[in-house]
Amino acid sequence: MLNGSDAAPADADNDAAFAEGAITLWANLLALIGTHLREAGTSREEILEMLAMLHETNQATIRSPRARASASRHLMSVYRALGEA
Repeated sequence: MLNGSDAAPADADNDAAFAEGAITLWANLLALIGTHLREAGTSREEILEMLAMLHETNQATIRSPRARASASRHLMSVYRALGEA
């Protein structure tokens, strides 16, 4: 039988894995939306400005430093991909 101290790391790992999966899904959705906006005629500068505002919002609202850093890395990859598209 597991005691509370043995279960805590597993719960933390599960929470981290869930958060990272959600952030990856979110980034993929942003890339898809950004691509669609570009194809619909939205300027690259406008899309990149939206992503910059989203980054600022994430920095102010995501409490976990690890999740905030992961979101920032994913958002930067979307920003670069859409900036080069």
